[in-house]
Amino acid sequence: MRFERRIQPDREGFALVTSLLIILLLSLIAVAAVILSGTEKRTSFAESVHNSAVFSADSGGEAAIHFLRMSDAPPKIIDFGDMTVRSEADTEVHDSQEFDYACQYVRKRPKPGWGVMFLDYDYNVDSEGRASTQGRSNVDLVASRLFREGY
Repeated sequence: MRFERRIQPDREGFALVTSLLIILLLSLIAVAAVILSGTEKRTSFAESVHNSAVFSADSGGEAAIHFLRMSDAPPKIIDFGDMTVRSEADTEVHDSQEFDYACQYVRKRPKPGWGVMFLDYDYNVDSEGRASTQGRSNVDLVASRLFREGY
């Protein structure tokens, strides 16, 4: 009986190469996860700063509306160049949040159904909110206030 020796393919080191490839693949996945989490953190911070700036600008708009609402008579124009009746600068809201606003007179018009003594005064309000050093947002709105004239 004759035994033939079969030649086996050379498989030495196969497990080592396979395990190194798997470790490389897992390392690449880990690096991608770290990069993605860093990007998400920066994005969420930027979104937070933007939201704070929008809320600050909205606070400025609300402050201007409050000024108009509490006025007993139409506010006097303080700057005839752009018809500004009131401006407020660098008003702090919270921590690094602040706003500016300018309220400009646009026109007056009769209020339908109220008679000739009651006039609607229209105003444009431009409010800028800031948060942190980079967050800025603007809110523009139109406000009307009914005043009685001639009494």
